[in-house]
Amino acid sequence: MSTAAVLLTVDEFLQLPESETVRRELCEGVVIELSFALSRHEIVKSDINAAVTVWAVGSGRGKVFSETLFVLSSTDAFMPDVAWLSAERLAAADRRQQFQGAPDLAVEVVSSETAAQLEKKIEGYFRHGSRAVWVAYPEQRAVRVHRPDGSARLLEGDQVLEDSELLPGFRVAVSAFFEGL
Repeated sequence: MSTAAVLLTVDEFLQLPESETVRRELCEGVVIELSFALSRHEIVKSDINAAVTVWAVGSGRGKVFSETLFVLSSTDAFMPDVAWLSAERLAAADRRQQFQGAPDLAVEVVSSETAAQLEKKIEGYFRHGSRAVWVAYPEQRAVRVHRPDGSARLLEGDQVLEDSELLPGFRVAVSAFFEGL
């Protein structure tokens, strides 16, 4: 006997009691419980956050967030490991609620989620306005850069990650994201 999952709206999801032991996202109305990450995941997340933050502070073009909930639609609310919002998007944001829409840049560090869940998130980010999604793979020490047109490229080692349109002047060797592993 199978049981159908109860689908929630974002409003219902936001009413769930908070938990100190479980982090959650909502994907297509289904609550996804996120496990706490291992130190490898946290080191990579911190390295990416630091690199993008240095650029953002120096350029004044927006702000970087870590594990912040973004409400993408009535049935999707994602919490990317790292996110960047442009200054224009920040200026328009309602400070009395969660961020609405996808971040301009979403970064996911692969750890415990399934490939299917990750693909749904990437599609959701683009469907709701992201301009790039970076997926970091700690085991391979590589980053796959996804674009809204469906293209993606894998960067590793000393290859330089840059995006002159989205993050003008940002340049970093991919290996910098995996220091300390």
